[in-house]
Amino acid sequence: MGESAAVAGLVAEKRKLKKSLFRFDMIFFTVCAIVAVDTIGQSSSYGAQAIFWLVVSALTFLVPYGLLTAELGTAFPTEGATYDWVRLAYGHFAGAVVSVLYWLSNPIWLGGTLTATAIAALDALWGSSFSGNQGAETVIGFLFIWFAVGMNILSLRYMKWVPNLGAIMRLLLLGFFALLVVISGVQHGFHGSLHGFFPTDTTILIGVVGVIVFQWIGFELQTNASEEMDNPQKDIPRAVYVSGLISFLAYAIPIAGVVLILSSTDLSNVAGFVAAYQFASSSVLGSAAPFFNHLAGLAFVFVLLSSGTTWLMGSDRLMAIGALAGSGPKQLGYFSARFGTPIVVNVFSGIIATIFMYITFFVTGGSLHGYFAAVLGLVISTTTFSYILIFPALITLRRKYPNVPRPYVVPGGNAGAWACVILTMFWVVGATIFSLWPGLLTSTWNGDYAGVNRTTFETYTFVTVAFLIVVAIVFWAVGRGHAIHGGPVTAVGATPTPAGAPGA
Repeated sequence: MGESAAVAGLVAEKRKLKKSLFRFDMIFFTVCAIVAVDTIGQSSSYGAQAIFWLVVSALTFLVPYGLLTAELGTAFPTEGATYDWVRLAYGHFAGAVVSVLYWLSNPIWLGGTLTATAIAALDALWGSSFSGNQGAETVIGFLFIWFAVGMNILSLRYMKWVPNLGAIMRLLLLGFFALLVVISGVQHGFHGSLHGFFPTDTTILIGVVGVIVFQWIGFELQTNASEEMDNPQKDIPRAVYVSGLISFLAYAIPIAGVVLILSSTDLSNVAGFVAAYQFASSSVLGSAAPFFNHLAGLAFVFVLLSSGTTWLMGSDRLMAIGALAGSGPKQLGYFSARFGTPIVVNVFSGIIATIFMYITFFVTGGSLHGYFAAVLGLVISTTTFSYILIFPALITLRRKYPNVPRPYVVPGGNAGAWACVILTMFWVVGATIFSLWPGLLTSTWNGDYAGVNRTTFETYTFVTVAFLIVVAIVFWAVGRGHAIHGGPVTAVGATPTPAGAPGA
């Protein structure tokens, strides 16, 4: 297929998109993407130092990450924008690696930690008896996955209520939890403490770096639906500012609450937040606690479901555009004329999430604790690896496309841009390394992890990552025949490549 035909095909698919996202939607879309309640228990399991590193990472990662996303998002506001940044900066091979890892990490996450946390929440808050029953857990996981996929297939114009309501619901749930923690602490005292807030060595940082970075990512997700936004060049920076502040508070308050309300021996990765809520609820609400627990259980599951749905909305669009632009099979790029959504990728995401759920349950023997830890490490490493190519694109695109209008520019000129890239790269490289091998550089580097044999854990992790990279290579090879080498392509056609900027 010639490049002109490939451009025409991409334009034809983009014309199926419908303007659906306004500034309010974008703020709550991003909050829903960033604030992932399934990792609150994992963060709080490291105790008071987790709060210290949360604050440090907010200043040295979240802020520069938001700044560079605002510049890239307003300079290149295309559908599947995150993929476009990498393609324009480094070419189709790099684009294929990013699109595959960024995309596939989300169905893995959906079928992994989100499913595990939903099962744990239902068991704890509804008093159900299916915990440990692998058959019942997989049925629940199957339904959970395909509800998310189904909502993702339908038009964003109608389904944007999922991230909107999901963001509002998680803020209400976390606010209610914070209120219970304060009342319980005043009435009965706190069982935990903030003792050891300041670090004495790097052990906790090595353990928590991956989950902290994973908690913060999500600013760029909204940009993958840029051509479905009302005014992306004006609204993206404002959405980044507001959602960043909300997200910081939405993590700091509940993590501090979990650390304060539970003793250190009760902190857990998969059920820490739920356990803390249960304890605070029973001590404050008394006989009314079961009623509120049932409501909280439903809210908690919907919040998890909205997280998975929101990330699929962004990552599936990125993969579909990448496939059409030459970093994958063009068949994956089909958008529904009725819904304006990438249905083929949507369905593949559901199939992958389901398969991965079954495989992981088999590897961990059905243990939710081991299941959660194994999948979280894999999801973090594959996700953060893609950002190693995304963040430096800020510098490269400034050099390659100096004449592209930039309604928002990172403060401080080139020095400010370099500072943002260096700081964000420090965090994502560390998160990738220590998620692939938890405990590296500590005394636990070769011990069992989360109840899973170290050899089994690392084999499972590295084989899966290697498989995903092989998929990216295959996608790149298949996509070379219809690759688009020029500048950004929108629904109205290709943007000419600026002078002095070679085609990617």
